[in-house]
Amino acid sequence: MNIKKSLLISLASVISFSVSAAEINLKFESSNFAGEKVYEIQKQWTDNIEKASNGRINIELLPLDSVLKSSDMLSGVRNKIIDGAVATAAMYAGTDSGFGLIGDTISAWNHDEDILNFYYNGGGFEVVDNIFQQYGAKLIGVSVTGAESLPSKVKITNIADFKGIKIRAPSGPIQKLFAKLGAAPVGLPGSEIYTSLEKGIIDAADFSTFANNQSQGVHDIAKYPIYPGIHSSPAVHMIMNLKTWNSLTPEDQTFLIVYFKGMALDTLIRAHYEDKLAYKEAIEKGVHPVTWDPQEIAKVRTVAKEIWQEIAQQSEIGNQYYQALIKFLDSQGMMQ
Repeated sequence: MNIKKSLLISLASVISFSVSAAEINLKFESSNFAGEKVYEIQKQWTDNIEKASNGRINIELLPLDSVLKSSDMLSGVRNKIIDGAVATAAMYAGTDSGFGLIGDTISAWNHDEDILNFYYNGGGFEVVDNIFQQYGAKLIGVSVTGAESLPSKVKITNIADFKGIKIRAPSGPIQKLFAKLGAAPVGLPGSEIYTSLEKGIIDAADFSTFANNQSQGVHDIAKYPIYPGIHSSPAVHMIMNLKTWNSLTPEDQTFLIVYFKGMALDTLIRAHYEDKLAYKEAIEKGVHPVTWDPQEIAKVRTVAKEIWQEIAQQSEIGNQYYQALIKFLDSQGMMQ
């Protein structure tokens, strides 16, 4: 066999191998807008997955509203309008109220780390994955956005101060919580918070991390942010179409689960780091953060527990989640 013919055969075998090892191209959508710190971290991880997977997997992450509204993402994933979504399950509360509890388990966690412990060590991942699979989706990762602050134009130091306060809050458990605390919850998208505070449509907003609120100029208007926040962070769920998941090799499935577990740690520590930097900057600019007494926060948790139970009674998937939650909290001595 001459050299030219040998090279042609070698080239043909390389082409044949490349075809059989075709890349997996996926399109995901985030519930965060481009420019938000959380979205930037999410995109870094999805952008880097191609290199980490040695060219096998490519994920294009689109910002919120690129294809679907956040409330439509679960059905969009099930129907393959998009391949996956990165959003808190609370966005899907319109489908089933149980998703509200799953995504925003208000006042359950003492620290953000508790959320990851519940999912990755306490059995939460398996329970929530099973719930998502009932809706045609596969849970592949869980992360946190960091403890939310609560920017306010008026000083709120205790539950009594919430009376009559118009506060932006997402639908679901968090709206129920503020209503029970005496406030007047208002449903607004995150993009309208700044102008709504400016025009006096709302007095305060349950929105994002201290650092994100600071970077977006929210504290220029709402100079009395409650920080740390008085209820727990929501959990962010990365899901993908179940049929697409089942078409992957076991090796690729394992890779995805392990890879995005790394994103969970990154979102957690970076959010805490940036919050401390933003806090110092805010103080220098005349912002007056308000820190609540632990006993007052405990009262909020008592009200929140009532909401957990209400949702568990209304929703089968909410009850499945609730039972796993209580088991975990009890195991960690966190049911007080």
